[in-house]
Amino acid sequence: MKTKHTGPPKTNGTPIKPAKAEPDTVKSPSQPHELSDKDRAKLKDFLNKHDKPFTVTTVTQAVSRKRKRPNANLQPQKDLFEKRLDVDYEIKPANNWESLRRYKKFTVGSESIAVGECILVKHDDSEEAKIDTSEQWKARVLEVRALDSEHVYVRVSWLNRPEDLDTGRKAYHGKNELIPTNQMDIIDAMAVNGMLKVYHWNEEDDESEMPDPDEFFWRQTYDFTNTKTFSKLRLICRDDSPQNPDEMILQCSNKDCRKWMHVKCIAEDAVERAGEAQEPSTKKRRSAGLAKKKGRAKSLDISPSCSAAAQSDSISAEVFVADAPKDDPAKMTEIVITDANGEKQTENVRCLLCGEEVE
Repeated sequence: MKTKHTGPPKTNGTPIKPAKAEPDTVKSPSQPHELSDKDRAKLKDFLNKHDKPFTVTTVTQAVSRKRKRPNANLQPQKDLFEKRLDVDYEIKPANNWESLRRYKKFTVGSESIAVGECILVKHDDSEEAKIDTSEQWKARVLEVRALDSEHVYVRVSWLNRPEDLDTGRKAYHGKNELIPTNQMDIIDAMAVNGMLKVYHWNEEDDESEMPDPDEFFWRQTYDFTNTKTFSKLRLICRDDSPQNPDEMILQCSNKDCRKWMHVKCIAEDAVERAGEAQEPSTKKRRSAGLAKKKGRAKSLDISPSCSAAAQSDSISAEVFVADAPKDDPAKMTEIVITDANGEKQTENVRCLLCGEEVE
């Protein structure tokens, strides 16, 4: 997993309005005692000397509870999107962290952000880092502590992009897909660039609304602390792979099947079948000593109403789905196959698993 630098962004001489804990925020009942002037000055000096004054270590709750000598500094953290991510954590130096007052909200500019909400975190203070939402880091606020308006710290758990994890981005990952983890950090609130709405898409529920094209969402978690594993995704179609929410899937209308298929797989299957149908004539040409004619792959000029397309050297297939969510939806569900000579033929869509025609 790639490491994030979570200290305050470098300003390059540009003044930043400090984030601050809101003065009218309701305080937790377990606040630390008021610091003496001497202790306050000492803590402020410590914070000023370190870009990243606090570190967080996480351990699984099962491991921490088996220890013969329990670590009094370990604290439980739940509500990390899924129960499998529950952990115990330790912050160092613990005394300095516990000396900071706890808040339920903090402000960045004119925006108020509460514990439990998701945020954007800048790489640095460049204009590009402020504007490009897709490239900024994402996290969930777990705790807010502050000494004063210039020393506000946020404990977060990271929501990674697929490419930020060691396994990388896969074909089934959506453009705006995020993967929550139990990897924690404490960041300076000055690195926060605002609040981010993150939608939970429950793909197991067919009634759950799909995420909008420009909406950040999550459906899977990654256990960074313990197993280094992902939660399972629903596998569909003949290739037993998850759905990419940016691409269309189609459900078989046969009541005894009702399986979901990638429309892209339907297009690829049509190309394969059309290619196999041409094989007898290809063998005949070879037996006559004629050279095999091999076309060069070209980019498909796809119709706006097409839901998926595939292409081999000489054959292409486009799948049209009636009433698909497009600006120019197709009027009927069908496959259009184009051969090397540009001749087209249409066929009905059939289920890749049961073979029945899809209505």
